[in-house]
Amino acid sequence: MHGTVTAFRRARIVRRDDTWTYSESEVLKKHWPDVDLIRRHLKYRTERAIRNMAKRCGLIPERVQHIWTAAEQSKLRRLAVTGVTRKEIAAELGLSVQQVAGRMMYSKIHLAKRPPKLVGDPIVDAIRLRAFDMKMSIADLDRSLGRTKTFQTCTHGKPISPAHIYRAVRALGGRMVVEWIDE
Repeated sequence: MHGTVTAFRRARIVRRDDTWTYSESEVLKKHWPDVDLIRRHLKYRTERAIRNMAKRCGLIPERVQHIWTAAEQSKLRRLAVTGVTRKEIAAELGLSVQQVAGRMMYSKIHLAKRPPKLVGDPIVDAIRLRAFDMKMSIADLDRSLGRTKTFQTCTHGKPISPAHIYRAVRALGGRMVVEWIDE
């Protein structure tokens, strides 16, 4: 087996130091937002290295920490009590959703629960609204009935068994009445 030549692969050129030369930084500054073009010019630099160098050169601005004012804090509390979504609160305050969510977590502010969406079936809608009025989630209602996601997954046109409806009405403190209409 001596003297057998195996397949030779081309190895990638690896630089031994990671310092940036003047010409590399000039290429970076000249073509900055286009990372793909910079990678074509600087084949041995990774995208992460290019972005880090761009940050060091001041091409990527530093994130500015938002300082919350008392007026913004009180407006955040008022909007959260009304049950507005975080996205709508962020738009109202002119901030990002992450900033609003972080402040709500820091201040221990919780969004008010909104009434369940109507599905179009008057009986099912009445059951879901009654559970909401009793401060019970739809998941809690399903668990109390021993069923898995009966009222959580109901949609317009999907029938629910009358036995499920009867159990839910009884559990929520109501009663079923049949009313006949004479013509």
